[in-house]
Amino acid sequence: MAKRPLTPRECELVVSSLYVMELIPFEGIMERLESITLRDIIGPVASGEMTREQAADALDQYIKVRRRRFRNVPPEHLWSLDDRMEQEALRMIRKRAPLTAGEKLQPKAIPFEMGDTVEMTVTEIQERNGKVNVIGKVGQVTAKLPVANRQAIKGTKTMSAWITGIEKKPALIHLSTSDYGKHQPSADVQAAYVTAIAALRRYFESAELPSTEEVDLAKSLFQRMIRRDQNDWFTVYVAMGRPQLDHVRRWVKVIQMLGKSLRGDDESTRQLASQEDRFFKDALLRACRAAEKNFSTPT
Repeated sequence: MAKRPLTPRECELVVSSLYVMELIPFEGIMERLESITLRDIIGPVASGEMTREQAADALDQYIKVRRRRFRNVPPEHLWSLDDRMEQEALRMIRKRAPLTAGEKLQPKAIPFEMGDTVEMTVTEIQERNGKVNVIGKVGQVTAKLPVANRQAIKGTKTMSAWITGIEKKPALIHLSTSDYGKHQPSADVQAAYVTAIAALRRYFESAELPSTEEVDLAKSLFQRMIRRDQNDWFTVYVAMGRPQLDHVRRWVKVIQMLGKSLRGDDESTRQLASQEDRFFKDALLRACRAAEKNFSTPT
């Protein structure tokens, strides 16, 4: 038995490995997985689009990247678990109600997403170094809204704005009343985005080398989601399937290494070779495929 109770995600990992090893049937498993990545791994096996060997490699990649989350199931023991641990995982998964794709087991501490339009109750107005910020509450969560003209909001008790960022600790929502970030690129620009993202995806799928120009453009797309410094940053974020920004920060570092490697930097080439199990490759590929699809679809 595990040294401590299996976590919900450890249960999902164990059950997925059991299915890949043909020890349990597919029915009743897929719809109880919270992890989108694990669904992406075992779903294609059931439909015949991926072999069990490929799925096993994908699970190895998944657990190595996230190894700090799996104290009961270290990478070297995934395929040799004892029966009691397997039964514990099966029991916990079968007790769950089915989940829709993307649905969470536990409600979010901050029940909002970037892009949501909310009503903020104003509690104070702060002015520091010539910058004015409206501070308020959205539900029970503190919110911050920069404004250009303090006089224009004098006496205002509530304001409508959209969420441009969420900080979890301490809980804080960043708001904006501007449409900056929501610009829709032209068809030519979207085509360039698709070309760059597709080249990046092919590199991480099959080691086909992209051009330095393609890498630079792809890197800028990921960077703008972090910096929010381009007028289409939110459009790109949505097109990529709203990836976790912690993941995006890691992807930017790896893409920077790739760009330097293509320009002949030997140290970056060595570092890049060691990143395979450190940057959430599965989620990166999912974001790339989403961007290719969304920027190729007429709006």
